[in-house]
This record gives sequence, C-alpha cells and structure tokens, in this order.
Amino acid sequence: MGDSSNFDAAAAKAARVASDRNRVGLLVQAALAKAYRNRRWLFNAWVDLVALCRLVGAWASGEYRPLPWKSLVLALAGILYFLNPIDISPDVIPGIGFLDDAGMLALVVNSIRNDLKRYLKWEAARKPSS
Repeated sequence: MGDSSNFDAAAAKAARVASDRNRVGLLVQAALAKAYRNRRWLFNAWVDLVALCRLVGAWASGEYRPLPWKSLVLALAGILYFLNPIDISPDVIPGIGFLDDAGMLALVVNSIRNDLKRYLKWEAARKPSS
C-alpha cells in the first residue's frame, strides 16, 4: 500500500488521530455520511467501507477492544483516504471518481481481513435473535 503518496499521508495522519477517540468517531461519522451520499458510485466497496466504519466506530466508543494498533491505523488510513476528495482519481468525476478509493479500501480490508472477520463475528453474536 506504500506506493501511493496519498495513502502514505493518510496512514501518517491515522497514526496521529488514533489516539483521540472523539476525533476517530467524528471521522467515522463523516465517512459514513459521504458513503451514503455516494453509495451508487461505491459498488462493492460500499460493504467494505461500512464494515470498516463500524469496526473503527466500535473501537472508538470502547465497545470493541481487541483490535491491534496496526489494524486500527490501517482501517483509519482507508477511511481518511476515502474522505480525501483529491486523490488519484478525484471524487467529483462521476463513475470513476471512487475507483481508486474502492481499490485502496480493498487493499486495506485484505490487509486486516482476520481482524475484520473477528469483529464481524463479535458483532453478529451481539445481535438479538429474531
């Protein structure tokens, strides 16, 4: 993932931001708002992005603690990359503006796949049976 200077900048910022749970929570809210506004352009990345936001949000609220620091920083970097409107392919370009975001989110999810799976399992176990 280090081949993108925009992602490297997002990762550096994520490492600084991760120590402030309130700021992390605000970033998650901003990412979800942007994701909902642009849902039709995100295609398959939508599911990954929303799962990352839930994971990071649960960590920020203190509900979910067993998240390694490296995975937290990578997830936050993916969210920050998504929030940046000026990246490899600017978000204002209809249809292709989110292609780089989708690719970067896929790389992030692949990098933290095991931690994300553990979180999703934990999350599913908390839901009441219908």
